Amino acid sequence: MPFTYFIADLHLSEDRTDITQCLLSFLEHEAPQADALYVLGDLFEVWIGDDNVTPFNTTIANAFKAVSRTTPVYFIHGNRDFAIRDGWAKKAGMTILPEQTVVDLYGKPTLLTHGDELCTRDVNYQKFRKKSRGWWWPRLMLALP
Repeated sequence: MPFTYFIADLHLSEDRTDITQCLLSFLEHEAPQADALYVLGDLFEVWIGDDNVTPFNTTIANAFKAVSRTTPVYFIHGNRDFAIRDGWAKKAGMTILPEQTVVDLYGKPTLLTHGDELCTRDVNYQKFRKKSRGWWWPRLMLALP
C-alpha cells in the first residue's frame, strides 16, 4: 500500500537531542520506504543562513540526503526556517517547493503549506512575514556576518 510522510514543526536544536534522535531514527528506518517525504516548515528552531555550517545541521542534512536516494524529499518554508536556500537544500537532497503547493496525493488534489500565513489576526506577524519574505530583507539579513 503506497504512503507518504508529512513532518512539520520539529524545531530542531542542538539542545534537544531527544527530538533529533527521534528524527534520525525515523529517517533511517521509516522514511526510505515512503513514496515521498514532505517537510512542512520549522524543521529547525531557527535558521540564520546556509553559510552557518555546523556539525549539527550537517548531520541533519546528511540524514535527509541518505533518504533522498530512495525517496523524494520536499521542503516548504516555515516561519522559523524561511532563510533555508538552495545550498542547504541541495546538501540535504531536498526540493524546495512554493509555500503553498498543491500535490496529487493518490488521486486527490491536496494543498500543502506550513500554515503561518493563515494566522491573519496576528497583524504584527503578518507585517513581519510580508517584509521577511520580500526581495530586499532576506538579502540584507543573509549578507550580514
